[in-house]
Formats: sequence, structure tokens, C-alpha cells
Amino acid sequence: MRIHLLRHGESRSNADPERIAIPEHEGDALSDRGRKQAAAAAAFVADLGIARIVSSPMGRARETAAILAARTGLEPVVWDWLHELREPSGYPALPRVEQERQRWSNRMSQNPDPAHRPGDGESFADLLARVGRTRERLVADAVDRTLLVGHGVFFRFMFASTLLGAEFAPRHADRLWRIGSLNCGLSTFDHVRSGGSEDPADIDGWRCVTWMAPTAPADLVTGTGGGGPGF
Repeated sequence: MRIHLLRHGESRSNADPERIAIPEHEGDALSDRGRKQAAAAAAFVADLGIARIVSSPMGRARETAAILAARTGLEPVVWDWLHELREPSGYPALPRVEQERQRWSNRMSQNPDPAHRPGDGESFADLLARVGRTRERLVADAVDRTLLVGHGVFFRFMFASTLLGAEFAPRHADRLWRIGSLNCGLSTFDHVRSGGSEDPADIDGWRCVTWMAPTAPADLVTGTGGGGPGF
């Protein structure tokens, strides 16, 4: 079974050069460039034989999914647990320097307890559980060529948990910045069954096939590993 992951187009929050995060009512929507990225992504995935589109409930993902739907004719399904990692509610109001200091990767890598969470923020264990729920649902549904429209940190956790398995821990959080994440970057994972051989390549479970392939022209690419201020 093959699954595609598409990060949302550039959001207003991504595009803000002064802050890492801005309040959700301001930032959780596509920028003008984000809408162009989503249109380019829709053209890119149109030939992939997508069977269904599943979206995060967040505005920037749903806008991206709606643009894909207009091209593919597939009505997006929303899974409410696909949202991005949740920072504490007061995080967007912090000055930039404090946002940097208190960012999710810092707080996780500096505390070995997977269940540690600041205030109403989300813990390492919380996010990893949502990733696990997503993978279990994908296997249970068994819909080949599902396209998930979601978020950079969530997808990085999917990648890292695929690579490291049960060894993936809070101490790895700051290393996740070594994994690029493009707005409207397309990743592909296969779920495979072992044939029972001794070959170590004969795995049972999830395999990352491609990671964050750009779907937009070079002058529109943003994100970590692309251009512009996106994260």
C-alpha cells in the first residue's frame, strides 16, 4: 500500500519574517504564495492516481486540500487528530527570542520525559501517539494511494518513527531540523509485508520511499531546505 504525504502550502504564519508563530486566527491560512504552491501541487499529484484525500482540520491544510479537490474531483475527508503539534496557548504572544528558546524541539530535547508538556502544550508522547493512530488507521482502511495533507512537524515525527522505531525519543527532537520540510513538499511511504526471508531489506511495516519532493516551481519553493522564512 502506498501513501503520499503533502505538507500544506505556505501559511501566513510561515511567511511572517518577524515571528516563528503568530496567533492562529491570523496565521492559519494560506498566503498568496501558498495558494500558488497548492495549485502547482494539485497539477503535480493529478497524475498519481490518488484514491482519496485526507486533511488535517487546520485552516492552511484544508485550504490546500480544497485546491487539490478542485483539480482531482476528490472530496477531502478530515481526520481531526492530524493537526500540527500544539504549542502552549501563550506561545504566539512571546517575543521572537522567547519563541526560539521555548520552541518544541528545545523543550523536548532538554527533558527526557516523553510525557512532559508545558501548560496546555503537547508532549512528545502526545504527538507520537497521534502519528501511531494515523498509521494504524491507514493500515485498517487499506486505501492504496491515500494522500494526507498535513504539517511539517507531524510528518517529521512520521519519518523519524519509521526510521528509529521504538528508539525514537525526546532527545532526538532537535535533530529533526536536519530533515527538510518544504511547503507543498510531497513524501511517499509504502506499507509492506515481509516475505519471511533472511534479507534485512525484506521488512515488515513502513518504508519511506521519497521525502519532501518539491511540487512547485523553484521560484515558489519555501520551507526548511527551500527558500523564504517558512519552517
